[in-house]
Amino acid sequence: MLMNDTNMTIPKIIHYCWFGGKTKPKLVRDCIKSWKKYLPDYEIIEWHEKNTDLSHPFVKHAYESQKWAFVSDYIRLKVLYENGGIYLDTDMMLLKSLDDFLENECFFGAEEENIVSCGIIGAVKQNKFIKECIEHYDFIDLEKKTNWHKTVVTIIITKLFRTKYHFYGVFDKRINYDTITIYPINIFYPFPYEKKEDIVNYKQYIKPDSYALHLWVGSWIVYNEFKFLRNGEYWKGFKIIFQKTLCKNLNVKYIRKIISAIKQSLTK
Repeated sequence: MLMNDTNMTIPKIIHYCWFGGKTKPKLVRDCIKSWKKYLPDYEIIEWHEKNTDLSHPFVKHAYESQKWAFVSDYIRLKVLYENGGIYLDTDMMLLKSLDDFLENECFFGAEEENIVSCGIIGAVKQNKFIKECIEHYDFIDLEKKTNWHKTVVTIIITKLFRTKYHFYGVFDKRINYDTITIYPINIFYPFPYEKKEDIVNYKQYIKPDSYALHLWVGSWIVYNEFKFLRNGEYWKGFKIIFQKTLCKNLNVKYIRKIISAIKQSLTK
């Protein structure tokens, strides 16, 4: 049984963020379809520029720098604290209902044995650990050149959890401390980050106990033409290809890579 014994339950609300105003790629749309398939009775809320307070100094700085993923890092915590529910990254593909997790007060999943990830976070309203995570952003020094790597939410959450609970082991099984539950890799992250280029074969990584699959298409990733083509964003891919043809002739190997990327997009 995955659930914890508690009188408080996580509300059936899915939160996700979409900042920057760009059209959602096919992979993101497919992930959202999976949420609707397995969570038909959940409310789904998209947080964007028009319904979000962007006044916090860190958020304002990240937004002005067009670092949408870092805007989302803070906003996901804020909306969970204020409303309760489950946050999902837009590249999180669901495989089953998440009802089994609703009786936790706060839950995360490990993406590696040493890292707590934040592609899925569940919490009751006003969870105290979520509040502590939010407060961490108040002390980030924005006067210096921002080291974005050090402000990635997974690094912040992992460090705060280890420090608060003096936990220095690995996340190779379910971990429970106070109001927090951290699930092992197979539950939400069976598709490892280092295999992200093998996204066309993502189904091969699903385990019997997997509830979701993170597909690692973050907005901080710099896309080349082949990634755009594999995601079905053909116009963006061929725009880059056209620009390259102005500088050099296409060789056979390059053309084969283009064809392969298009074929992969058609099998998703």
